[in-house]
Amino acid sequence: MIPFKLSTSAQSSLTEIIETAYRSVAPELCPIYLGELLIGHTQASLVQNIDQYLQQEEQELNFLQVSHNRLVLTPTTPHDLSIELRILAQYLREQHLITGWRDEEFSYLDEIGHERFRVERSMFKLFGLLSRAVHVNGYMNGDILCLARRSATKQIDPLLLDNLTAGGVSANETVLDCAIRELFEEAGVSATDAFGLHPIGLISVRRNIPHFGVHHEALYTFDLKLHDAFIPKNQDDEVCEFLFVTYEEALHLIMSNKMTIDAAVVTADFLLRHCANL
Repeated sequence: MIPFKLSTSAQSSLTEIIETAYRSVAPELCPIYLGELLIGHTQASLVQNIDQYLQQEEQELNFLQVSHNRLVLTPTTPHDLSIELRILAQYLREQHLITGWRDEEFSYLDEIGHERFRVERSMFKLFGLLSRAVHVNGYMNGDILCLARRSATKQIDPLLLDNLTAGGVSANETVLDCAIRELFEEAGVSATDAFGLHPIGLISVRRNIPHFGVHHEALYTFDLKLHDAFIPKNQDDEVCEFLFVTYEEALHLIMSNKMTIDAAVVTADFLLRHCANL
């Protein structure tokens, strides 16, 4: 079997997909600061709503304020800031301003990796905060990739194709722990087989979500070579089927927008590493 090689034009297209995955923030969005550090963006109407909430006499939130159309979080202990953000998150939920509540928290890490606060994960997109996720490229001999089709019940990108596994890194969870957990939950990969995980890199993505917020995420990418007899088995009802496709077929799926944006970026990187004409 002749190995599949990307044409020059295909390489250029895939490179462009990766390079344009990180986009400018819409100018009409209001900034969110942690002290003097810009950490996110959100809708102006949401900032006005939060300002009205903070002005209520019964509120005693000491580390959140709105000033000059910006939301400012006062640097303090992660514990104290998290408590106030949880109170705000519950208020926004009651006002139906947060969609897709998950009862799961993400950690916000600063530029040197310290956790500064944690809050309900659905707040991250609403505030355009940098979250973390893992994406695992599952591949087999014969230039075959295993892709997962997202369940029709998924709130985001239902029925689009994803990598073998992909998921957000929860608070108190390392990137590797998340990868191992997601591999089992989404594809039934045992912890022993997950020892074959090969860490690859980090891809930053950022894009505006119209009338909502900003998807800003660091994608930690892994490759995992699967056994030829591997049969994926979803455990959490988030995947409705698995597809085994050739590398060439994966290219066509990317170019025809059959994959989620993040999965397309990660798969593009995989194909460039495995199939580029050197």
